[in-house]
Order: sequence, then C-alpha cells, then structure tokens
Amino acid sequence: MRSYKNLSFSVNEHIGLLTLDRPEVMNALNREITLELHELLDELPGNFPEIRVLVITGNGKAFCSGADLSRMGASGSENRRSRGKTNQGLRRIQELASAIRNIPQPVIAAINGAAVGAGLSIALASDIRIAAHKARFSAIFVKRGLVPDTAASATIKEIAGHGIAAEMSLTGKIYDADWALSKGLVNEVVEPSSLLDKCMEVAGEIAGNPPLAVRQTKQLLRVRMQDWNEIVSDEDSAGEMLYDTEDQKEAVRAFLEKRKPKYVGK
Repeated sequence: MRSYKNLSFSVNEHIGLLTLDRPEVMNALNREITLELHELLDELPGNFPEIRVLVITGNGKAFCSGADLSRMGASGSENRRSRGKTNQGLRRIQELASAIRNIPQPVIAAINGAAVGAGLSIALASDIRIAAHKARFSAIFVKRGLVPDTAASATIKEIAGHGIAAEMSLTGKIYDADWALSKGLVNEVVEPSSLLDKCMEVAGEIAGNPPLAVRQTKQLLRVRMQDWNEIVSDEDSAGEMLYDTEDQKEAVRAFLEKRKPKYVGK
C-alpha cells in the first residue's frame, strides 16, 4: 500500500494501524486527508485476509476534531453536496461512514482524545470503540449551525437510543469518556498509556479467528441496520439550506475568531 501525506499506516500480524496525522489542527478533516482516507479504505478489501482488522487512531491530543472549519468560506463547506446530485459515488467526509462499514475488516476506534463532529461519526461507524480516560465526545454540529452528518444521525441512535441522540445533537455539549461508557458509546475506557496496547490486544483476538467467519459476522451484525448511504442523503437534504444562513456563517466566524456567537434565526 502506498504512503500518505496526512495519514500513517502500518501492518503487523494481520492488523492494520491507521493514524490520522494532522496533530497541529487536532486531525481535522480537510479535502486532502479525506481523499487519502477514501483511497486507503478502497485498498483494504483487496488486502483481505492479509489485513484482517483495522485500528484507527489519531496522532497528538485528538482522535479527530471533525471538518476543518478553516476551509468553510462564503459558499459553505468543501464537503457540501453539489446541487442536484446524490451522495452516491462522492468522496467527501460524509461517505467515510459507509466506507468503514463496507470493508471486510472489523474496525476498532482507539479514541485517544477529542472525537468531535465528523470525528465522532467516524468513531461511531467503527465496530468497536475503546477510549482513553482523557477522550472527549461531541455531536457539535448544531454549534456550527449544521445538522449531524457522516451518518451520525443514525449511528448515535443505533448505539445509544433516541434520547441520547437527541441530547447530544440538540445541545452540542462535550462529554467525557466515563459518560460515553455509561451510555454504551464506547466499549471500554483505559489509561492513555494503555490505549493502543488494549486495542491491539482486542484486534489480535479477532485476527486470530477464521477470517472468513469474521468478515461474515461483521456484515451480519450490520445487515438489518439502516442504509447509511440513505441516511447521508437525508442529512444532506436536511442541512443543505443551513449553509446559506446568517447563523451558520456566524457560527463559523465566531469559532475562528474565538468568541461567543450571536444568532438571529436567519
């Protein structure tokens, strides 16, 4: 597999370790890293069963802080759906959830720090989530004047139920790892120094099982869930008009200027 500018990837004993590598911006997702993620995920099916499990983590203090807001201009996010198009065949942040779901390898999210916005969505699209005590979680979309995306409107409900999904999505609050564990959003919370070791231990247990049975089991566990491509399309439709509102632009300006936003409902 090729090398990447914004990611690092290694394989050891049938386990692939993918590290988001933009620590200076808390591993925020711009167009470049998003395309690299799609390219790597595209390659993984062809590397099965040599690669049997994928572990995703972040370099530095964050797992992933979501979309890179510095790329949001007057026309909205660079991940905005083009008018008249569906999400089919697109390679935006939003399609990463389905890409993670569709690969044959089970995916373990090693959540080393903040998993916010689309970063939360990527973690929730994974099959197993293990967090460091210092990890933080937020469906922060509403604080940016947007709706949940990257299938988060479905995955939070699938994992933790409607009430938790409503609380997280409507408040945009930041929650600690113990709270996430109590709501079933993560499988386990460990000390930061033990995070990768624990994830590799679980990955090793999975990789030691018959790979065809593991692949089929992953797909079986997903088969009756909602179609995430349809969810992303619904999220696009629900959020499309928000990119043109004064409040959404003010939310981004206030974040970049590090001040409290002033919303007017327009």
